[in-house]
Amino acid sequence: MVLLAVEFALAGASKLSSSSGWARMFVAWGFPAWFRVAVGATEIACAVALFIPRLRAWACAVLLVVMAGAAVTHLTHGEPRRVILNVALSALVAVLMSLGQTPSTSRDSRAGNEKGT
Repeated sequence: MVLLAVEFALAGASKLSSSSGWARMFVAWGFPAWFRVAVGATEIACAVALFIPRLRAWACAVLLVVMAGAAVTHLTHGEPRRVILNVALSALVAVLMSLGQTPSTSRDSRAGNEKGT
């Protein structure tokens, strides 16, 4: 989880600079500058949220949406090799998300345990 969080934090931070390669790529893909910053900030926020158990599943869900959007962007702009990283990161995020959804940590099982059932 730590390495995944670091990956997304670094990727997000690299998108915040207007002089980064990401700035040129987002423009080439037809996105406005604010969208690059929003994606970067989202990646950073989700990286932090991965360390907060109550927010981890939400962060994973948001990161899966970001990775899906990245994959679609790469595919529609003739960059199929770049999708490999999106798929790999998505798989790791999905595994992390599923680990957080075990019966011992789900809301329903906690509620059942509190009721004595």
